[in-house]
Amino acid sequence: MSKRIRHYITVGVIALASFHSGGFAQFSPGELSRPHESLEGMGKCLQCHESGNEISGKKCLTCHQEIKSVIDAKHGLHAENASKACIACHKEHLGRDAQTMQFDRRAFDHPMTGFSLAGTHGTVKCEECHAKKNIKNAAVLGVAGATNRKTFLGLSQSCAGCHADRHDGTMSNDCRTCHTAKGWKPATGFDHAKTKFALLGKHAAVGCAKCHPIFDVRDKEKPVLFSTKEFSDCTPCHASPHSERFAKQPCSSCHSSEGWSATRLRTKFNHDQTSFRLIGRHATVACEKCHTAQARSAGKGLKLAHNRCTDCHEDYHKGALERRYIGDCVACHTPAGFRPSTFTLEAHAVTRFPLTGSDVATPCEKCHTHDALGCTVLHFVSTRCESCHKDKHGGQFAREMAEKSCAQCHSTDDWRPRAFDHAQTGFILAGKHARTKCERCHKPVNIAGAMTVQYKGLKPTCESCHSDVHDGQFAIRAETRCEKCHQPEGWKMLAFDHNKQSAFELSGAHVRVACRQCHKEERRGDRAFIRFKPISMKCESCHA
Repeated sequence: MSKRIRHYITVGVIALASFHSGGFAQFSPGELSRPHESLEGMGKCLQCHESGNEISGKKCLTCHQEIKSVIDAKHGLHAENASKACIACHKEHLGRDAQTMQFDRRAFDHPMTGFSLAGTHGTVKCEECHAKKNIKNAAVLGVAGATNRKTFLGLSQSCAGCHADRHDGTMSNDCRTCHTAKGWKPATGFDHAKTKFALLGKHAAVGCAKCHPIFDVRDKEKPVLFSTKEFSDCTPCHASPHSERFAKQPCSSCHSSEGWSATRLRTKFNHDQTSFRLIGRHATVACEKCHTAQARSAGKGLKLAHNRCTDCHEDYHKGALERRYIGDCVACHTPAGFRPSTFTLEAHAVTRFPLTGSDVATPCEKCHTHDALGCTVLHFVSTRCESCHKDKHGGQFAREMAEKSCAQCHSTDDWRPRAFDHAQTGFILAGKHARTKCERCHKPVNIAGAMTVQYKGLKPTCESCHSDVHDGQFAIRAETRCEKCHQPEGWKMLAFDHNKQSAFELSGAHVRVACRQCHKEERRGDRAFIRFKPISMKCESCHA
């Protein structure tokens, strides 16, 4: 039925009702509930009904401000289902004493309210939470008080909305930081580290009642307090077993929460008072590692020799550096750790092998490997390239490397040569040859069972790289001298002089004739080539 037809029917009904005052019972769908009894009568229909439309709920919210307040606050069932019409859950015209709110408590989906009944909440009766004492919304409380009707609206979803503060303000207002819906105890979310006193060492195993007043959680009238007396250092829980001369020193100067005797003089003792300051990793070493039972039995007590690192540490380098550093490891190492070494590039520069180029970024262990005993190799018999690098040329430059070194072509900046003088090979790179990539001529070959790029043994003749497009016409004793006609600047840049290099001098009109007019394409098998010689020099060979 269209909106326009419904509108006409509604107007007609109202008009008839006004004309026949005694005809109310003929058009009313039934009595309104008692709370809406004041809206009874045909003249008041449009206070709830919308002309030409179904009931959307807009007019309902005009009166029911308690519902509008929770929708505006985006809280609760009505806010979660604000898109639905009111009549989806509330029915009218069922009689004075009828319930307008139609729902089955047992089948009600509580998460629709935005509050899931988790843990023990699922076993609580509705009335225990939905009680007038727990209503926090002023608008809902006003309606409930005026009508003396039960309502499920107006509750807060915070713990304090239903539960009393058992801690009397000494803890956070958000109970969920410590407790869960499964039960009050245990408080699995409580983190003592977030208090003023973190439980460290043996404190973590101490029962709560040892420090906090004894409490009984079953006594709902008695607050459960966790605040303690003001504490300073180890008091007021621990009594000092020392004499008065230690009274002014805090316990933490010698002890820690790890244990009274196990950590004595270990983590808190000020070792700076001795002649050996504990810095770096020395500060974390257990006292017994240096102050051993053997040292004490030898009568040394707590006084140890410490002028040289080797007084305590074994010489990792097995005496390789003894002559230079005399056991003074601080030239390369620090108390912060044995690795990485503090041996600098400047120090390396005064050795037999100064680091340059990419060698500077090479990790030390790439060259300084370990020997059979596991010691780092620091001294080398030779500093030549081949002592570390494998010959990638398969011995092609063995003589050059023996006489000089790899530095003839390479540098530590880059493996690829950048300034190699090709003229030293006897083959000058001119014209297009100078712009040709090395690998176009120098190709991989198998030398002694290993693939490497061939640099030596290449012929400098053209046909060693280029195919003979003339099919052997200019070969003399199986060798073609391409340079007689062509130039390195380009194949088509000819140096050929027809008058000097052939038996047929070009004169007159012959000078303007295109080469292809006399030199025709021929085929020999599957190859095509231009015929240059021999060609008949008789006129009739070209002219009819």
